[in-house]
Amino acid sequence: MVIGYLADRLNRRRSLLVVCLAGFVLLVVIMNNSAGLAVMSALAIGLGMVCRTPIPLTDSLTIANLPDASRQYGQVRVWGSLGYIIALLGIRVLGLVDEQSSASLAVAMIVPAVITMLTSVSLPFETASADAESASDSHGGFDVVFWIFLLGAGLHQLGVTSHYSFFSLYLHDVLDMDQAGWVWAVGPIFELPVVFFAGRILKKTGLTAALMAAMAAASLRQVSYALMPITAVVVSSQALHALSFGLYHVASIEFIRRKAPPARGGLAMALYMSLAVGLPSLLGSAVGGTIIERFGYSAMYLSYAVPPLLGIMCIAGIARAMPAKISPQAGESTRQVPANTLRDG
Repeated sequence: MVIGYLADRLNRRRSLLVVCLAGFVLLVVIMNNSAGLAVMSALAIGLGMVCRTPIPLTDSLTIANLPDASRQYGQVRVWGSLGYIIALLGIRVLGLVDEQSSASLAVAMIVPAVITMLTSVSLPFETASADAESASDSHGGFDVVFWIFLLGAGLHQLGVTSHYSFFSLYLHDVLDMDQAGWVWAVGPIFELPVVFFAGRILKKTGLTAALMAAMAAASLRQVSYALMPITAVVVSSQALHALSFGLYHVASIEFIRRKAPPARGGLAMALYMSLAVGLPSLLGSAVGGTIIERFGYSAMYLSYAVPPLLGIMCIAGIARAMPAKISPQAGESTRQVPANTLRDG
């Protein structure tokens, strides 16, 4: 959140992006040659800061520079999904990385980070300084609607943490699958077309319906894990990833784009990544592991099917106040539509 604030204040999102990537490379090298719990813990904290920060910085840069961000963001973001699939296949299926070797893991992280750092220099520079742009309202976009959205998004993330943190263990312990990397790749494959055409989907459904559908899909996915631990069912349920992550992520980014003024885009993205993604993931992993050890996987997945349903209630509560904005065509300026004129959802 601090780096997101500084990026907006100093109008240096691209520069801080490069700095974070360079810091990531440096810390990975140091960690690979260090030992001791205290030292590794301190390095891990630093690694977490520089590893996650490029995501909100990149998203805010993307939104600020695309001529029609609501339609084009998904067409850019889909390459991240492709990269994820390629990484899974390379690591899990082709065995290009030795997961038992710290040096091999370090190289696998450093090489793409260096490439990303070098190519980030060519990204568009900031469009306008923070001082030159004013907030859309007295809260600078961070009003009660924004915070309720973060609460709903955090509840959704709390639910899907049961998938991200424990799915591999579930496949091994419940379904007796030792090589499950290909199962992880199924979800992102279904995600690709949804992310690519997300702009068109959102135009037809609206933000409210898209977010609620995504949260319902996340809850259904956890229920299927709990009640139907059958390989065919579990693999088939990965199709829900298209909604629970693909549509959800693009809809969330679009909400932030509409709600927060460009001058505060970096901070808005950082708040989303920190409070609605990072914190629920931390809490969800800790609590979920405890539930599994005491009551088993079914109890854990059924429990984690509830938070996304509560998230739906949060989104329903702010449905009438959802920010609405007509997205411009290339070369046109963005026109803000008053909330009492056009309702989204």
